[in-house]
Amino acid sequence: MARTHRRTERGTQVPPRASRRLTSTTRSFTVGEGKGYLTVACTEDGRPAAVTIFMAKQGSTLAGLMDGFSTTITQGLRHEVPLEVFVREYVSMRFEPAGMTNDPEIKHASSVLDYVGRRLALDFLPYETRVQFGVLTADERAAKELQDNVGDAAWADMIGMAMSAPVVTSPRQG
Repeated sequence: MARTHRRTERGTQVPPRASRRLTSTTRSFTVGEGKGYLTVACTEDGRPAAVTIFMAKQGSTLAGLMDGFSTTITQGLRHEVPLEVFVREYVSMRFEPAGMTNDPEIKHASSVLDYVGRRLALDFLPYETRVQFGVLTADERAAKELQDNVGDAAWADMIGMAMSAPVVTSPRQG
């Protein structure tokens, strides 16, 4: 069910209002020395509608930046910016805190935004899209490496066989 924009008195378009009831999940995470909570509220059809990141003490610089970041993503989603746009921008972004995470699917993050982008990609984007961004679970990465290595080995074997095969010529017909 597609929801269309509505017009205000001045004729400007406003995106549709989000449902009054959203289902959300909250995940605690660590990135290096940073600890926080990621809450994602989803629409009835399972798409992310709001993202909230809580980190550090209220009033701290990091907490303020994460509030602003959360608002930006939420407003973007509300204005129908595809999640892929956010993931593309935030994955591989580097700044502190960075390092090992407590998430078994994301072993290392180069920043909190890198972690959030990767987590959103894993939770909401299809495999084919995530491959383009290099965002795979540990199991998917291992399977892809195995597939890629087998593919390379098979290609090398075919080249080797072609090089060692005898040259066959057709007999002349007289």
